[in-house]
Amino acid sequence: MPASTIVVSGGQFRLYDDSVQTFDRLPVATYAINFSKMDGYSLRQVAPLASGDETVYGSHVQRVDRIVRAYVAMDRSLGVILSGDKGMGKSLMLRMLAEHTREQLELPTILVQHSTPGLASFLDDLGEVVVVFDEFEKVFGSNGEDEAQTQFLSLFDGLSVTKRLYVLSVNDLGRVNEFMLNRPGRFHYHMRFAYPDPETVATYLRDQVSGIAAAQVDEVVEFSRKYDLNFDHLRAIAFELRRGEPFAEVIGELNIKRIERPDAAVEARIMWQGGESDVITGSIDLFDRDGVQAINDYEIDVTLRFRMRDAVSTKDGYRLSAGSFELVDMRSEHRKAQEAELPAAVSVVLSRSRKRAIDF
Repeated sequence: MPASTIVVSGGQFRLYDDSVQTFDRLPVATYAINFSKMDGYSLRQVAPLASGDETVYGSHVQRVDRIVRAYVAMDRSLGVILSGDKGMGKSLMLRMLAEHTREQLELPTILVQHSTPGLASFLDDLGEVVVVFDEFEKVFGSNGEDEAQTQFLSLFDGLSVTKRLYVLSVNDLGRVNEFMLNRPGRFHYHMRFAYPDPETVATYLRDQVSGIAAAQVDEVVEFSRKYDLNFDHLRAIAFELRRGEPFAEVIGELNIKRIERPDAAVEARIMWQGGESDVITGSIDLFDRDGVQAINDYEIDVTLRFRMRDAVSTKDGYRLSAGSFELVDMRSEHRKAQEAELPAAVSVVLSRSRKRAIDF
């Protein structure tokens, strides 16, 4: 039976049977990109990205809504970077965003999973779509100056005739081309993902472990103040607690280990009797209960010495009451006198420094 469809492209005629379909625009679905040296680029339909029944914590819903509203209002392409350590919820937000734009805006989703020749040109030939780059710096080179990344700079400028939504998830910003960061013209949004705070940890455990005792929640929350727990960690911990495993016994068996360098960056807020406060920063071992530890701040000439066993856990961090710490090298005689006169009026709150979760 002779071919029923003849397609000409680039001066070449190709014959197809009657199963060939043609579309004015890409059907709303999720697609992976195929590439071969012989045939070039094509799209293959895959299972759609979706959030499923997973409980959403943090600000994911509000962030997705903000992105979608901005895309609708913008008259050009919109770029979004989602950055943070692994296990922080970036992939969940990617799924939520793809699902929302498919259902509400009727936009197809294109998954970019491999670095292939001429990829930026192929993407620029697509119609209005959502283009997802998961773990961008892992797929496109270890050096932000690599050609694999620089090929996208013009595409991400948003000046293409066709409007698109570009979404990148990034674990290590140091491996991303510098001309993609701090450039709202290319990426209007850069949304950082920090570690769950103690309140979120407690909420997660109560949701995931039916009937969990308050003491168990407190135990995990206390651990989260000393070790950065992401949602992958919390999922594993909740699984073990549901099985009745004691947290103190199982935590050492899970694939959650203290890093080789145990120091944690902390901030110590020193509150004086007159209402003034100073913030000093340093690194300490939050797991060392008995050793004398020190935080030195040479800018204001203050050294704080204490033992973690004297620190009381609070919702703000760890509180050191008067008599449980020593302050030395004060900035002025006034401060020395103030400390000597009424040490009970001086208290210290230690909290983890989260700066690395939000810095470029």
